[in-house]
Amino acid sequence: MTTNGQHGKRHLHFPTVLVFMVLAVIFTTALTAAGSSGDQTDKPTFEVRLASHEKVEGWESVPGPGPGKAPVWISPEVSLTDHDVIRAYVDRSPEGKPWVGILFTEEGALKQARLTKSHIGEFVAIMLDGRVTAVPKIAVEITGGRAMIFGNFTEEEAGSIAKGLSGDQTWKPKFEPGKHEFEIRLASHEKVEGWERVLGPEPQFTPVWISPESALTNADIARAWPQPDADGFNVGFQLTEEGSLKLARLTKTHIGENVAVILDGRVMSAPKIMDEIRGGRAIISGNFTEEEAELVAEGIMMK
Repeated sequence: MTTNGQHGKRHLHFPTVLVFMVLAVIFTTALTAAGSSGDQTDKPTFEVRLASHEKVEGWESVPGPGPGKAPVWISPEVSLTDHDVIRAYVDRSPEGKPWVGILFTEEGALKQARLTKSHIGEFVAIMLDGRVTAVPKIAVEITGGRAMIFGNFTEEEAGSIAKGLSGDQTWKPKFEPGKHEFEIRLASHEKVEGWERVLGPEPQFTPVWISPESALTNADIARAWPQPDADGFNVGFQLTEEGSLKLARLTKTHIGENVAVILDGRVMSAPKIMDEIRGGRAIISGNFTEEEAELVAEGIMMK
């Protein structure tokens, strides 16, 4: 979000997305072992259970991962399921290969932390559609609420698995003619009591906490327009006189904190406030097409 103000050009900088993956447990899978394919449309059944390479009374013996499928024993109790996944997305390995990133719900993140804290040195079975895809060892407590499924995926296969685990959540917002809800709220990358935990901006969707109070809304937009850049189109907008004063007060009193730029309930960015912003001119970044930018610009001017 870039603005032009009285003192020249001001920036609410987009911090580089921090890859918050304290992954002592790496979720590894092979597509054939998971029984997944690029044309999969149903939601995969995802589970995490305690596991052992030696027999445990009361636990079930099942084929393990890999070509040998050496048996492992899995607990009858399921620690995490697909219901604990708030979002899955296609990520990249350092070599550029497609992986599947997972974000757990707040409750799922707590379950993950409790599991890994109380079972350090033990194993867990990562399961997709009832098949064990990996049996990693828990090395440390994991508190990030994130995980990674990686394997020899094609782009299509990783996308299919990620889409299935995300369930009914919208993958890419569809911008139709009509009003589009615009908000700016204070935000934090750490939990704040009384604030709502939501998905952050693409591509990692790292969760952020947003204030229940809207600092700016559609009512503060005077005009908006499509604005091209190197990656496509953004939406530029000019605030009303009152909206400009609100933005100036917000940025002056919260320097060093973050704000969430929200469109139709989706966090488009969560930049840090670097300085007081005057002038009330800003940009919604979203890698829009020209048509989408036009629809959004028209929609956010509707009161």
